[in-house]
Amino acid sequence: MSRLLTIARVAVAVAAVPAGARADDGVRLRTMAFAERRGWLVASVQFTDLFDAAAYNKLSSGFAATVAVRGVVYEVRSGAPVAVTAATFRVVYDLWDEVYRIRIVDMRGMRGFRVRSRADALKAVTEVDALPLAPLDRIAIGPHYVVELIVELNPISDERLAEMRRWLTRRAGTASIQSNSSFFGSFVSVFANPELRPSDAALRLRSQPFYRVKR
Repeated sequence: MSRLLTIARVAVAVAAVPAGARADDGVRLRTMAFAERRGWLVASVQFTDLFDAAAYNKLSSGFAATVAVRGVVYEVRSGAPVAVTAATFRVVYDLWDEVYRIRIVDMRGMRGFRVRSRADALKAVTEVDALPLAPLDRIAIGPHYVVELIVELNPISDERLAEMRRWLTRRAGTASIQSNSSFFGSFVSVFANPELRPSDAALRLRSQPFYRVKR
């Protein structure tokens, strides 16, 4: 048995700076909560700052809004990527029924639900609970890791978004993609590119370091 610990010194330093603080490379530092669940490393994180006032108001327009999340887990010392993940969150206001319809696709599969308020709709697509990151056999006991996320609002490339959804649908409930596969390499290469793809808004986020210990 093992459990996940954040590194206290780093976690305190992250907590002591504003949510919009940036690392030297322009990535925003974001505190994430890690846990082990059913053989997986999972993370909970929020990114409500992806939406400005105008984007928030548009949630009631009747037009769909999509949030796309891509993530990579890195081993700190080597800098090597060990796992990738992705998720999409779609919200559309039903003008007839006066509800917000939410659809989420991630490694757990696809699920949908409805909420009544715009505030709850924003929360549903920007506050992620227990996002699957990697099978625990990819996260060794002892080494330090960090997670980097790219979060986009309404990515322009519908083809890329559709590819992500197809991949997630195939992977739901199965092991993470192998690190020696071509898709893994192309997925990780996006994080090495300082220029994000066109979208209404985008964030690059990095977690505090964490590690697993025996108990």
